[in-house]
Amino acid sequence: MRRSWILILACVWTGSSPAAFERQSEGVRAAAMGGAGVAVPGESWGAFTNPAALAGCAGASVGISLAPAPFGLTELGRSALAGSVGWGRSAVSIVLLRSGFDLYRETTIGAAFGCDAGKGVRWGAACTLNTLSIEGYGSGTCWGCDAGFLWMLAPGVSVGVCAANINSPSVGKSGEDIARTGAAGIAVSGVFPLTVAFDIALDPRFPPELRLGGEYVVAGSVALRAGVSSDPSALCAGLGLNLLTLDVEYAFSRHQELGFTHRFGLRLHFGGA
Repeated sequence: MRRSWILILACVWTGSSPAAFERQSEGVRAAAMGGAGVAVPGESWGAFTNPAALAGCAGASVGISLAPAPFGLTELGRSALAGSVGWGRSAVSIVLLRSGFDLYRETTIGAAFGCDAGKGVRWGAACTLNTLSIEGYGSGTCWGCDAGFLWMLAPGVSVGVCAANINSPSVGKSGEDIARTGAAGIAVSGVFPLTVAFDIALDPRFPPELRLGGEYVVAGSVALRAGVSSDPSALCAGLGLNLLTLDVEYAFSRHQELGFTHRFGLRLHFGGA
């Protein structure tokens, strides 16, 4: 009986239908900043927020992100892996995401590309293979396509937009589309060791969601982060610790009704930030 309720909660939490494949800020940094990050450049987790943000990533990196028990339920656990390589004005990324439990499982495998086109304009695209498995009902797959842009308006000031699932993919025999979603935001950095980001996320199934977050870097190695989001209303915070080539990160969020979610991350990087 408990598992039946968990399955229902999973469907509600991830959207209006089991085929939702809800986009979240899988990177721990963005999660601690209330989910804001569409306009933050040089982000190795950009495949999940805005592929254009990959442009500017230097060197190579591989990172993992774990949310073992969202709202205290291990059955809703999420795990993500992102590897990126940047060279010149371009960068590519490979990502893997798994969420759910044995009765209901969502898996996403994807690749993303970001490029600096010059004159402050960056663009990116991503392609994902989404698989939904429900015990007793089988599984289905579909391809999703994302696109994003990022403009560097001035040193330290950037604006970004991203559209997800622009091809209106649908999973399995039901033919129900995965929701097309979008986000737009602005980010300001370089004012002291501080970054501030503000996003508006759009999903046709829900009211617009506002996300506001900030990051303050102490002594060049410790990052303190905090943020808020609306609808659902959540308070977020976390920190990051840079140990030469290894970043150790933690974030938590408190949903006003469902409680706490804790997220942990590690990122190993070579030849870049």
